[in-house]
Amino acid sequence: MKRYILNTIMTGVIAIVFASCKEEDFSSKEYYKYVVYLLSKEDYNVYSDVYPFDDGNEVEGYFSVGCGGSLANPEETTVELEADTVLMSTYNRANFDIDTSKFALLLPESRYRIDPMRVVIPANNKDQYVKVPVIIYLDGLSPDSTYFIPLAIKNVSRYEVNPEKYNMLFRVLLENRFAELKTTTYYSMRGNTLDAAMEAVVGGAISGTKLARPISKNAVRIFAGMGPVKADFGIDPVLARPSTDELDKYGIVLTVDENDSVSIAPCGTIQVEQINGDQWNTYEEARNNMVDETVTKYFYLRYRYRTLKTPPSTYDNWITVQETLKRLEN
Repeated sequence: MKRYILNTIMTGVIAIVFASCKEEDFSSKEYYKYVVYLLSKEDYNVYSDVYPFDDGNEVEGYFSVGCGGSLANPEETTVELEADTVLMSTYNRANFDIDTSKFALLLPESRYRIDPMRVVIPANNKDQYVKVPVIIYLDGLSPDSTYFIPLAIKNVSRYEVNPEKYNMLFRVLLENRFAELKTTTYYSMRGNTLDAAMEAVVGGAISGTKLARPISKNAVRIFAGMGPVKADFGIDPVLARPSTDELDKYGIVLTVDENDSVSIAPCGTIQVEQINGDQWNTYEEARNNMVDETVTKYFYLRYRYRTLKTPPSTYDNWITVQETLKRLEN
């Protein structure tokens, strides 16, 4: 009797072992539906790509059309795209309510090219996505505006479309070697206000944090002197937006040539004159030390400026400053 019971137990153990050997192979069978979607990373289905200025040349970026489940799609599928008509309004109303001055803008059709608007995703595509090139002409775009290309899936030749990822806002972010929009760029400022002869310090040292914006391959926009100097424009580049009046009154452009010399020009009604000499009005990228390969970026500036007091031609007195700007890295 004991032997019978032992044999029965052994038979059960062997059956379990064989059953486990025949366990279903989850790596070779699809357990989810194949779906097609537009890849986005942020709220409101926003996908951002960074575009560096390139001397007026067109620049290429990408977004992705995905297809798959737990495995790659076994059959080729064609995805036809079109302009979306829903997300822009949703994004603007949710973020800015009725403040239309802050609304994101449609990137003009003359500024970009997506060709073709029909994407073929090959069968057994291991990446489970296909990159779609977006060609942008950057020069002339404002660093203070948010530009979107709204896109949607119009139809697919097979499989289903993800109803939550069928549309997307493709956001164009500008950058150059001095500033970027992906994260807000600031420079710490240390300097002095000088007398007319540039020999004596007037009113003590000045310091603050300056917002910097890329406006072309070799140019960045900041504010002159101490006004307005503030670090609370916002963390998001969309919110780090100075007013039109601030730009007109204090905005200046720093353009760096191939020798790292800097020329200074006004943005609006501000009048500005650079004062060269010694190391002033230059740009430098300095390695911290022989061990640390980190590079710190500096502007060394000396200029005088005056702002419009009473339109159209009454100005305040000239203010002469020399300042060192050090880029604050994120």
